[in-house]
Amino acid sequence: MRVNFIYVRHGQTLFNTISRMQGMCDSPLTENGIHQAEDTASALRHEKIDHIYCSASERAWDTALILAKYHGIQPVCMKELKEFDFGDLDGKHFERFKDRIQPHRIADDWTDVNGENVPLFKERSDRGFEKILSSCKDGDTVLLVSHGSFFMHLMKTIFDYDQQEYIRRMREQNRPFIPNAGIALFTYEDGKYTLTQEPMSATEYRNRVKKKVTFYFVRHGETKFNVEKRLQGWCDSPLTEKGKQQADTAKEALRNVSFAKAYCSTTERTRDTAEIILEPHHMEAIPDKRLKEVFFGSYEGCHYENRWDEIMQRNLKNDWKDAGGEDAAEITFRIHQFFQEAADEAKDGDNILCVSHGDLYMNLLKTLFLLSKEEVYKISDREGVNPMPNAGIFIFTYEDGVYTYDHLMRDPQTIGKS
Repeated sequence: MRVNFIYVRHGQTLFNTISRMQGMCDSPLTENGIHQAEDTASALRHEKIDHIYCSASERAWDTALILAKYHGIQPVCMKELKEFDFGDLDGKHFERFKDRIQPHRIADDWTDVNGENVPLFKERSDRGFEKILSSCKDGDTVLLVSHGSFFMHLMKTIFDYDQQEYIRRMREQNRPFIPNAGIALFTYEDGKYTLTQEPMSATEYRNRVKKKVTFYFVRHGETKFNVEKRLQGWCDSPLTEKGKQQADTAKEALRNVSFAKAYCSTTERTRDTAEIILEPHHMEAIPDKRLKEVFFGSYEGCHYENRWDEIMQRNLKNDWKDAGGEDAAEITFRIHQFFQEAADEAKDGDNILCVSHGDLYMNLLKTLFLLSKEEVYKISDREGVNPMPNAGIFIFTYEDGVYTYDHLMRDPQTIGKS
């Protein structure tokens, strides 16, 4: 019988960030740890998974629940999959207790502080794998969510892998032994376990498979607030008749593009624009809040001409936090997350429509292409064009983890023209 295993370490935890030993004891996932688990979940979304097992520690269970969302499988918790037991030194600070911790690390024996040694670890991990294999049939794939030191000890026990040589290589490359939410692959076949892929990040995992996806990013048509020169982020106003005509022009420019999927911001101006564009395609856009415009806080709805210098200064810095809005980090995160997940969901060769907003587009250029707003404004001034015209179209590609583009956003009337 052959069984394939996808091994994932839990996401970053509180104890990971404050350098405390973390074995049988537990600490919660950080916000970053949750995001790491979500990223790994997206990278694994198309994998055929038949079973999900996880350590009984909550940090692993919470990670497993995130990973399970694309597969419709309830994770099974197992105490046999918990982290290596460091006994009385569990929870201790690495640096403050270094003199006590280091000798146990070197000997890999923590029994004199009521913890485990390698034989004890092997005994319980073997029990765990026996239980898992008893539920499997030939060809099954098991997603296993556990811990860093647990995996390192599997190298010594079931894999017969040169752990010290692996540690040396990782240190030379300045890589973690197994990153939080990192992925490793191994197989079981006729009584033998074989490590087939050393631990890697979610990004490295997804880049093993060649894929090219083309995104068509479209700004909504002109709105009432655009005409009145009001700042319009999360607030909304309806498309004007001109805005509907602009969307119709974008529809004609994109009529012959075969879209595998379409997304739009949740605001009505983008949903209405997407509906017009997609009329020939007989499909609907999926609303996603991550495609919403930048949130300008208390500046929402104000006449921007009356406060131009103040607003432009904030706009260039992407900092509206003290006004109750977003800052650059929040904007950058949702852009990265949305487009990575959209690319993960897509198949090689897919075309994806995204109907969104002007300032989000400007932030997209900074996030994915390291092109600042100042640079975009200079290019547009030099070419005598609007940097983000209503119903403007920006085409870019995602290929093997890299984003590229040929031209900045163009008026839909110019698409296909030299």
